[in-house]
Amino acid sequence: MIDQLAWRPFLPEFKSISMSRLAMWISVPSLFDPCWDEICSLKTHSQFMRFFVRSLTVIILCIAFGSAHAASETNVSRAVASKWPDQWCQAEPKMKREQLIAIMGPPTDTSPTTMSWSAYQYRFYAFLAPDGTIKQLDINTYSLSDAEKAALKCKTARTKPSTEIKQVAHTAHTTVPACGLITAEEMSGILGKRMVATPEDRSDQETKCTYHAATAMTPSIEFTVSWGDGRAGMRGMGMAESHEPGLTTPYDGIGDQAASAGPMLMIRTGEDLITIVFTGVNDAPAVAKQMFTTAKARL
Repeated sequence: MIDQLAWRPFLPEFKSISMSRLAMWISVPSLFDPCWDEICSLKTHSQFMRFFVRSLTVIILCIAFGSAHAASETNVSRAVASKWPDQWCQAEPKMKREQLIAIMGPPTDTSPTTMSWSAYQYRFYAFLAPDGTIKQLDINTYSLSDAEKAALKCKTARTKPSTEIKQVAHTAHTTVPACGLITAEEMSGILGKRMVATPEDRSDQETKCTYHAATAMTPSIEFTVSWGDGRAGMRGMGMAESHEPGLTTPYDGIGDQAASAGPMLMIRTGEDLITIVFTGVNDAPAVAKQMFTTAKARL
């Protein structure tokens, strides 16, 4: 019978053993020579089994401890994260930072100009004005299932002005949906990788397409055209009707106005708004210019 208490002497030490150190022990035999010597000195089957059980138990405990530590770093349970979509749609861009936190709970990341709630498949971004007012609320839907996308009760991008003015129905200038404004083949040519296009149209106020790599998680791009929201979107980003003298950005020359915040780029073309959210994209300004040129010809 195997001694079930054989592993207890290892308990004081296992918490201090990192996974990288454990991997080093296994991959570098010379560092594990004392254990090989002990194995060689074992005389009976029962002695070998006790040694094997002790060693295996230490490895399992180290793995469990490392997994628990990684989970504690996010400090967000699935039960909490699953409530975020409904809570997010209760928030309004005109709110203060404290009000949004009261609705969503503590953000997983924050800076003077942004807050985000990211865990599992969920990605929510808030962009702040200097006075702490929320000026933009954005949802990255790339990792959401079709059912989760359909269950969203608010637009994926909301700006402060658009919630404060009377909503007017805007007529689309084209019947071509977003996935037709830039096809999957054209996006593949722009990015140099085979891309798949998924339409996500939910209203006649906007048209949206999500592009993702055919054989990998990244890159991915969300491309949305909102009819008549161009000027409101730029005001929501804190931009006036023209640039300040001497102020330039990598996105100058795209449309009538362009402004970026984090992974999101907003472009005004006439009265309409184009929103692009990049994930894992290299040289986003160059990609944005090619995307805009391709889509503009069909708007």
